[in-house]
Amino acid sequence: MAINFPNTPTLDDTFTDGETSWQWNGTTWNLVTSTASVTPNTFQTITVAGQDNVVASSGSDTLTIVQGSNITLTTDATGKSLTIEGQAGGGGGDVNQNAFSNIVVSGATTVAADAVSDSLNLVAGSGISLSTNGTDSVTITSTAGAPTFGTLSDVQNASLNLGSIYLPAMTRLVVTNNGLSSYRFDQYGTADNPTVYAINGTTIAFDLQAGGSHPFEIQDPIGNAYTGAGLVHVASDGTVTTGSGANSKVGGIMYWKIPQSISGGYRYQCTNHSAMVGSLFIKDIASI
Repeated sequence: MAINFPNTPTLDDTFTDGETSWQWNGTTWNLVTSTASVTPNTFQTITVAGQDNVVASSGSDTLTIVQGSNITLTTDATGKSLTIEGQAGGGGGDVNQNAFSNIVVSGATTVAADAVSDSLNLVAGSGISLSTNGTDSVTITSTAGAPTFGTLSDVQNASLNLGSIYLPAMTRLVVTNNGLSSYRFDQYGTADNPTVYAINGTTIAFDLQAGGSHPFEIQDPIGNAYTGAGLVHVASDGTVTTGSGANSKVGGIMYWKIPQSISGGYRYQCTNHSAMVGSLFIKDIASI
């Protein structure tokens, strides 16, 4: 008996006559031994967005799934399953989705990673040292010392030194010398060994610029070194000396915080040259 197959079948179409079925492979009708093995609902075409379609050539064609970069494929024949696992960073190492790809520093060029395995190098600049503990920490330490008073730009621009501003004084006299014969004081012009006036209860400052061979000593009325209260010497390096040790100095600034209890005639004297001597007269503020 003739079998009336369909005239225009399409790929994988099935035709059943009684208990017998056939399937069209695109060229001929193939006998299917059991109707249970007919699978007309399989996909003929696999479509991936932006890629070429994968089209089955026949009903028995096989789709092969290929493992790409950073992908692991695992099949389970018993469970009829396919497991697809992704591995970050090209495989190996821990998955780290929260790494920074850009390091941004305000006012500077952004440091951008070129690859997953790229390294960020920390460079120690001036006055900085870097150390690591070999695990997960970096210690940044300042190696710059604390600035001294003389290194401050404002101090240098104003030609200041610590001695000149150590104590407030009613006046500061620049002390120079005229050879080996006399002292001179800037506010007294070119007068040699002039009488210098001060007021008790106030402070007077002597800027000692007469040189290293002319120690400047304040003396009592009879010519002994002054050992009373109020003497303070500030050396050019900032060293401060008080009391009798502040007397007979060269260089730096000598302050005399004149006690309110004294007045009358005192002296200044170069301890190396007897001719360099003059009167230092203390006026009583109560009588002014």
